[in-house]
Amino acid sequence: MSRWLLRGLLAALVLIGGGYLALGQPRPDFSTAWLEAHPLLAFLLAGTAGFADGLNPCAIATLLLFMGALTVVVERASRSGNVLGARAYVWSVAGAYILGIFLLYFTLGAGFVEVTSLRVFGNTHVFTRIAGLIAVVLGLVMIAEVLYPGIPVKLSMPAGLHRVARRWGRRTTAGAALVGGVLIGVCTIPCGGAMYLAVAALIGGVSSKLYAYSLLLVYNLAFVLPLVLLVAVGSSRSVLRELGRLHIVYRSRLKLGLGAFVVLVGLFALW
Repeated sequence: MSRWLLRGLLAALVLIGGGYLALGQPRPDFSTAWLEAHPLLAFLLAGTAGFADGLNPCAIATLLLFMGALTVVVERASRSGNVLGARAYVWSVAGAYILGIFLLYFTLGAGFVEVTSLRVFGNTHVFTRIAGLIAVVLGLVMIAEVLYPGIPVKLSMPAGLHRVARRWGRRTTAGAALVGGVLIGVCTIPCGGAMYLAVAALIGGVSSKLYAYSLLLVYNLAFVLPLVLLVAVGSSRSVLRELGRLHIVYRSRLKLGLGAFVVLVGLFALW
């Protein structure tokens, strides 16, 4: 009981602090000034956050499903002796899938950057503040899911979207894979969008749109990098089975680490 109370108080303090940072200052001075004064570190932060977000359990699980369907076709082509053709086929279809995810997330981020250029309630950057506070809450929920598995609130793909992900994850043509990447990307937003929201809140306050879009581009390229690496090593069923096992074993630890990272980035965006 004491542990529950202590962790509950800690979460409450984080939320109160985040609420104060979001609403109690005229504008988010420190984080914006830091980004504009340290561009190299800012790009490093965006890339690190994007790569970490690319490791989220939802993104990896859906790509494993997609690769599982793809390897069936690849193995048939390999048995016919066309190994190079099989590999080219893997990269064309998987590349279209990853491109679909990239385009979806970059478009969402670009929309957020444009919205944050609007100024309401004076010059308070209210949209970035609200996004940062929501990101902190979502990060705390991610942590709570691991520490308290029985909690009723979970950041996961809705049950109805699982069928959509499975259906499009079995399409093995480049055109269908591109559409599938977009649709599956939409499906994974509920369980994998917390980090993106935190980073969007962080970069949304910078004065230069070119700089904001550059940070957004670095984030999204880093976000799809784990998927590219997974395609590079996951061309056989045995490798995919091992990757699936590792995904199950380390899924909770990944979620815990990502949740903590989201909270830190969200609070930094509110500073």
